[in-house]
Amino acid sequence: MLDLFKQSLPYLTVLGSVGAFCFAVFKYLHTQHINAKNKRFEQFNKIFEWVAGRTADGQTLVDTQQAMAVYQLSEFYEYRDMSLPIIEYYLAQTVQESDSSLFRASLLYSKAKLSENV
Repeated sequence: MLDLFKQSLPYLTVLGSVGAFCFAVFKYLHTQHINAKNKRFEQFNKIFEWVAGRTADGQTLVDTQQAMAVYQLSEFYEYRDMSLPIIEYYLAQTVQESDSSLFRASLLYSKAKLSENV
């Protein structure tokens, strides 16, 4: 029995090393995935601040910056359940404007884009 253990020890050592390496790679990739997901949500959150027309420190944005932020919302499909109600709110607020106004056009575009895959 001891002989069998001594003969299989190099194989068990290699197997353990391969297992530890695979775990380390998995842990690294998982951490990178979580970091990327968190960074993407931070970007989305910043875009939402801009959609509201203000920066995080309270500065007012010009209309073109706000419209650009609305266009960028369409890139965040994974958060469309949060985006669409806000877009609907702003569409209701701008109902008196022409559909070709910059802000309203960006709202309509983003709504259509986010609604494509619902």
